[in-house]
Amino acid sequence: MESNNKMNSMTPGHRILLTCKSVAHVLEPLAGSDIEVRIMEIALHINPQKLRSHLMTEISSIEKKGSFILLGYGLCGRSLEGVVSAKSTLVLPRVDDCVGALLGSRHRHKELMKQRAGCYFIEENWLDTELNIFSETLKGLERIPPERRSSIARMALENYTTLALLDSGDTTPAADAMCADYADEYGLDFMRLRTDLGLLTRLMNGPWPEEEFIVCPPGRPIPFF
Repeated sequence: MESNNKMNSMTPGHRILLTCKSVAHVLEPLAGSDIEVRIMEIALHINPQKLRSHLMTEISSIEKKGSFILLGYGLCGRSLEGVVSAKSTLVLPRVDDCVGALLGSRHRHKELMKQRAGCYFIEENWLDTELNIFSETLKGLERIPPERRSSIARMALENYTTLALLDSGDTTPAADAMCADYADEYGLDFMRLRTDLGLLTRLMNGPWPEEEFIVCPPGRPIPFF
């Protein structure tokens, strides 16, 4: 424990950011010019084993003795569990996924889910990706009449009651209107939530307190948390 505390308070050395495209637009400006950035596709989340395998391959290609690989991920359906570096120290935020990272903490994410158990979170940059459940649900239904298409989508989304737009303060009116339309179309409550980038800022530069981050020295795999 003493060595972990010492590591968490030290100034990071050479850092490489390995992140998902879902949060890359947030992390790249925070990384600045001192941190190398590698971005991986969102679609890898569909298969946890595939994501884990791709992360291990990428880590083995960039790891370097004495360096820190900053992971712009959460546990992501246990995809990160078991990921290990032979040479670098791995650092990742103690959150379940990118939603918790953008909300600023696992605690805030869990509290919101307690209040709104059927909440679906979305962010402007996810509207044209696999993270847009509304457009993904309609894929393959093009030959079905529009009225039936809508009812099928409603059935697929019946467990959701709220659409929460994660707003960094610069969300465009067009994105806001699109999300409001989705909510109206599928009978969902619509809410806006301000993001909190404090956690991701600390990921870039430290410190990495144990209550907020997982820090795994070389040879130690990321645990389930």
